[in-house]
Amino acid sequence: MREATGIACIRTMRAGAPQLFLSHGVTDNAASLAAAHRHWRSDYDVTSIDARGHGVSSHFSPAELSDPIEVMVEDLITILEGRQHDTALILIGHSMGGAVSAAAAARRPDLVDALVLEDPAWLSESQRTAYSNDAPALATRMAWISDHPGEALTENRKNYPAWDVEESCAWLQGKIQVDRDFVSTGIVSPSTSWAETASALATPTLLVTSDGDDVLIGPSGLEKVEALGNTKIRTAVVPGASHCVRRDQSEGFYAVCDSFLKEVAS
Repeated sequence: MREATGIACIRTMRAGAPQLFLSHGVTDNAASLAAAHRHWRSDYDVTSIDARGHGVSSHFSPAELSDPIEVMVEDLITILEGRQHDTALILIGHSMGGAVSAAAAARRPDLVDALVLEDPAWLSESQRTAYSNDAPALATRMAWISDHPGEALTENRKNYPAWDVEESCAWLQGKIQVDRDFVSTGIVSPSTSWAETASALATPTLLVTSDGDDVLIGPSGLEKVEALGNTKIRTAVVPGASHCVRRDQSEGFYAVCDSFLKEVAS
């Protein structure tokens, strides 16, 4: 397996503590995980990852753009292979990062002891189509944000008043840094169906979603996940949030996650 070269990480080391690996969503970056990183760093060894094509990690080569999410999965597995597994290794991912984390855990259960998925990009065919169709407009939007950062930040603060200022600033940074060639692909989840991945998970998993208009899973999606009958997967709805559950309803999100982590990290 190739090395995960060019992948930037932010790590708060804590000797002997369970290890958390945080993965962000599309067009975000490790900085966007700052609040989560800070929340868990007192009790865990925390690593926040700039996915390839995001933050200060390397952009994709033209060949890699044919299946960029597979490259991200390989990157994550390589990072995990480079760590000592003398304490629990737990993956926590939002949206695209959730789909990548789940794919890595399904493929290499020997490397992962638990999994937290925040409204992961487990997409229906209609959602895949929507992402693909919207890709050119999203790439144009990223260019506009880069050219008008002040206006973009003001807009973000108006649209998401519950977010901490650092979250909004990291949101802006991520949009400026993202590889627009990757954004133009419209690919944000693995080619393997979400149901196949979810059915294959053999590690304790917590799937957290909400009931906002833009959620990818939501209560109806949870019914489909639960219908698979995989007893390793637990589900939770934190109401009153958008797709970014931890930003909109941080208290509820961390309460659900902390209880799960305390159990699986021991």
